Amino acid sequence: MPPLEKRQPNSPLAVVEHSHGSSHHHIVSDPASEIADPLEPCASAKTAKAARSATHRLRSRRRALPSAEGAGDGEALDSRLRSRSNSSSSTDKKSKRASKKNIIFNTRNPVIIWLANNELHLSLALLAVVHGCYWAGYQWPLLWIQMQHKAPTADNGVTDSHDVRYVRGIHDIKFIAYWIVQIIAMRSLCLHHIMPVVARIISVKGARETRRFSEMAWTLLYITTTWTIGFRVWQSSPYYMNTASFYANYPDDHMRMPYGLKWYYLVQAAFWLSNMYTIHVEERRKDHFEMMTHHAVTIALVLSSYHFHFTRFGHAFMLVMDFPDIFLTCAKMFRYIGSEIMPNIFFAIFTVSWIATKHYLCLKMMISIWTQGPTLVPHEKRFPHYPNSYASYPIASVLWAFLFVLQLVLIYWFVLILKVIQRVLIKGEEANDNRSDNEDEGESEDSSVSPDMASDEKTFASAPSISNKSSSSTLASQ
Repeated sequence: MPPLEKRQPNSPLAVVEHSHGSSHHHIVSDPASEIADPLEPCASAKTAKAARSATHRLRSRRRALPSAEGAGDGEALDSRLRSRSNSSSSTDKKSKRASKKNIIFNTRNPVIIWLANNELHLSLALLAVVHGCYWAGYQWPLLWIQMQHKAPTADNGVTDSHDVRYVRGIHDIKFIAYWIVQIIAMRSLCLHHIMPVVARIISVKGARETRRFSEMAWTLLYITTTWTIGFRVWQSSPYYMNTASFYANYPDDHMRMPYGLKWYYLVQAAFWLSNMYTIHVEERRKDHFEMMTHHAVTIALVLSSYHFHFTRFGHAFMLVMDFPDIFLTCAKMFRYIGSEIMPNIFFAIFTVSWIATKHYLCLKMMISIWTQGPTLVPHEKRFPHYPNSYASYPIASVLWAFLFVLQLVLIYWFVLILKVIQRVLIKGEEANDNRSDNEDEGESEDSSVSPDMASDEKTFASAPSISNKSSSSTLASQ
């Protein structure tokens, strides 16, 4: 960082505190937040007194600093700081509402921010309307709440109560929409009301740790529940541990799905569609672009495989993909709790399961599309010669392309995992997964700020600084 007399004029300054012998710095105060516009009348005597006090503190700090080039720089700095303060004051109310819920948004879209601040009330209101109309005797809510499109038997058109089968239909969209609202409501209730209480009970320290612990707890709760249900359905299916059954008797046996398989598929579709919203109301990660690509490809695979009657392949593929995430969320939760041993144990299990499932088993299933699919699906049952059949090389190529893109994202994440393992084995550091950590590693543990103020703090905190052995404060250039 150049000396003060060699800096460019009109560069705003921030006061940063550091500890002697330590590389960690944090913002003591942002001058923009301490200055008030003298031309704007104060709303009360208390506000005026606070403004005068803040201005006096700021001037005292400036007098203690080395002089800059000319007095004009100070006037320009005052103008810049007042402009910065006025621009941030318009978001104070929004910042307070966000900080109450311990949220750091990943977007500046006012619609998404408004939805995030009211997501629990809106989702509960929609669910109350649907269930209230059902209890009042209306029949239309059943199209949203219950599974539709039962498949009649081939003999007499009557379904067997012990073997009810379902086919896909237009009302599945309503069932997915209902579960999107329900998942958002459960997530909001878990993140902002239940898990923060649990975090305080088990002594999770800091606002950021509480926020991340709650997010991981919700992810663990959802994955373990749906994975257990999906695994039970897979165990009772004819394609359990048998990739040849992914393609045998296609499409006749694949069109008629048991209740558990269709429920699992539609709920998973609702979950991934809701993630396209939640990724914008969570703290931004380093791998935001890769995560968005992963979500988009996963949604495309789930919906296309459901439409093309490739639900057996998709069911097994989702189980394989979700299994390692159980151990990753456990490792992160123990890390936020403060444990030193359990995160390393779960991270080791996660790494082994990642290689076995997301690379070995997934690649094996991808290869089976070209090795087993053409031989088990006869030509007369392929698209477009057979009704309800979508088995063709163009459609299979499109699905395989989605799987290939997903595998590229997984390989990128696996490279980051190897870097974590290298740090642990060579440098002896803690096993911190850097695939989805937030971009701001220097955020204060006790901070709970709006996205605008968090962005400002990142700008100042990431700037270079000069340590002074005889002082506890330094200057950081914007």
